[in-house]
Amino acid sequence: MLIGEFIQKYQTTKDTVRFYVAEGLLTPARHGRNYWYSEADGSDFEQIKALQEMGFSIASIQQIREQHDKHCGTTEQWRYNLSLIDRELTGITQREEELAHRRASLEDLKSQLMTRLGESQ
Repeated sequence: MLIGEFIQKYQTTKDTVRFYVAEGLLTPARHGRNYWYSEADGSDFEQIKALQEMGFSIASIQQIREQHDKHCGTTEQWRYNLSLIDRELTGITQREEELAHRRASLEDLKSQLMTRLGESQ
């Protein structure tokens, strides 16, 4: 299918598809001046979007796909994917801690301001 059909079927934009092609995440066949997107490209697109929704960066998705292409179904691929997941989980934990600290600071500031407002009335 051409890009117009692809973006309609997968509810995306031309810019998104072109970006994924430029990053090597999608590899449609070339027919003359046009790209031809297969069902396999559609499946790849859905996997890319799912990984992005889990918080993986484009660079991480490229690494996951590279490992998949080189070592599909092997313990090496599984170990690599496990290490990426561990890294993402560590990042989430760090962000949660940062947010908890920020929340505590904001709640403290709010309390101070409410106290001052109470004193001024």
